[in-house]
Amino acid sequence: MNNNWFRPKQRVELHIDTNKGVLNLATHMEYVTDAGEFIVAAPFYKGHLYPFLSKEHVELFTIVEGTGIISCDVVVERRLRNGDVVLLLLERISDIRRTQRRKHYRLPTLLEAEVLMPERTDLTRIHAVSRDISAGGIRMVTPEKLFHKEHVRLRVDLNGQDVSLHSSVLESIEMNTNSLRFDTRLQFDDLNPNEERVIVGYIFEEQRKRRRRG
Repeated sequence: MNNNWFRPKQRVELHIDTNKGVLNLATHMEYVTDAGEFIVAAPFYKGHLYPFLSKEHVELFTIVEGTGIISCDVVVERRLRNGDVVLLLLERISDIRRTQRRKHYRLPTLLEAEVLMPERTDLTRIHAVSRDISAGGIRMVTPEKLFHKEHVRLRVDLNGQDVSLHSSVLESIEMNTNSLRFDTRLQFDDLNPNEERVIVGYIFEEQRKRRRRG
């Protein structure tokens, strides 16, 4: 893979290892130089520009239509300015790779969802509320216990896009005795590129909104 995967105005994330874990900063690509360097808008964190150190190592992530999530390692060379806009010049120091790492990040979020259960005869659908979501699965509160490895279909609205996802049950555990609520985790099965794009795009966008509010 080469720098042709990146283009102006493309949404990207910078992932930084800190002593509290990985910090994910959403921003966008401004330009790819002839020398193969990336120029991105400097991201905000809690209402302020994030204070990158010179030569700081970070990971750059983005979504490519039909390919999925790609990433590479970069070094922060210096800050630039375009009028009032602060930019970062990033030098790529690794190959560009297709990655699954972004799937491990789970976004806490409350989403109304419907679970369809074609393998049941007594109960065919239930209403659920999500607790978090990733590109690999979802954790929900359900009014009924689902069976381990049961195949279901999850219907949910992600920023105005209705998706219907084939899923399997990882676990469904009663939250409190006689509470009639279950902590249920689903794994998404055989996501196609468009479904993955919608889910990860939702996560990117929600992170961006939250950082602006922060």
